[in-house]
Amino acid sequence: MICVRTVGLVPERCYTRHVKSSKVGIIDCVSAGFLAVYRKPALLIVPVLLDLLLWFMPTISPQPIVSSLIDSLSSTEIRIETATIDQETQPSTPLAPTESFTTKDLEALGTANLAGILGMHVQSYLAFPSPGRSGQTTIGVTSWQGTVLSLLFFILGSVVIGTIYLDMLAQQVKTGAPWPVREGLLFRLVLRLLGYLAVVAAIYGTIAATCMILIAVAYPLLPVIVLLGLTIAFISLVYLFVGEAALFMEDVEPIQAVKKSFVFAREHMVSLIGLVLLTTVVSLGLQLALSRIATHPLGLPAAILLNACVMTALTFAVMNYYWYHTKGEVSGPQP
Repeated sequence: MICVRTVGLVPERCYTRHVKSSKVGIIDCVSAGFLAVYRKPALLIVPVLLDLLLWFMPTISPQPIVSSLIDSLSSTEIRIETATIDQETQPSTPLAPTESFTTKDLEALGTANLAGILGMHVQSYLAFPSPGRSGQTTIGVTSWQGTVLSLLFFILGSVVIGTIYLDMLAQQVKTGAPWPVREGLLFRLVLRLLGYLAVVAAIYGTIAATCMILIAVAYPLLPVIVLLGLTIAFISLVYLFVGEAALFMEDVEPIQAVKKSFVFAREHMVSLIGLVLLTTVVSLGLQLALSRIATHPLGLPAAILLNACVMTALTFAVMNYYWYHTKGEVSGPQP
């Protein structure tokens, strides 16, 4: 029996060398995440530095492209409405103009900062779709070629930065030290994360395409189809929730990581749903609170730091939970 104040960052517990999964719960792992952030502030370097970069660099805005696309959509809708009215033999009362759902989405997209894509995998505060700070210099993307190149550059950069960040957390969980980042394996890890994201995108893309086909075929069943699609998407989220943890904790290929995530979800379905709901509620509540804090003159630095602490702790908690329930070993730095 090993009895110390902290073992493997799980506080104030007594464990044998091999820990039964039932003894390490969700709250234990979340507490371990905040304890890791407190003991190892180096874990915050990547998200904080990235937010500072997004703070001081110009905003890369797709507004010119979005505006031209909205104009073309609006002109198309006007032509369709005009043709419909001309075909009617009876005079009709003109309907009030309504904005389409697509147009509203495009308008919201136009305010986003494409450079914020860099922070999506580290969940930085100014990550996409954040519009960035007010008063920031803006560079508008005026061509489709520029938009595509910008997206490719920022997505690839996001994967590289996310690989460094997630590998740091994985090393912290397994060895108790986030350094050194495995430079020699960086390229291979980046390719693995890209492959994993492609698999995940294919899964959700299949769900979305199937729902769209069903809506086109049976539009009267729209509410049922939407509910079914959201349910399947949530189930997929639960089954894939520890996929990245498996990818970095066990050094496996993308397909193996997906399989391990599915197996893990089947064995720990109830507790994993609890972890998904907990992290989601905390994340949403945090963003609502930080949106108020950031409006104050000195609130943005505090929001950046607080967001980095909480989101890093939650990401660490997911990896911690997966590691303890698969390996059954307590490891980590001693106090």
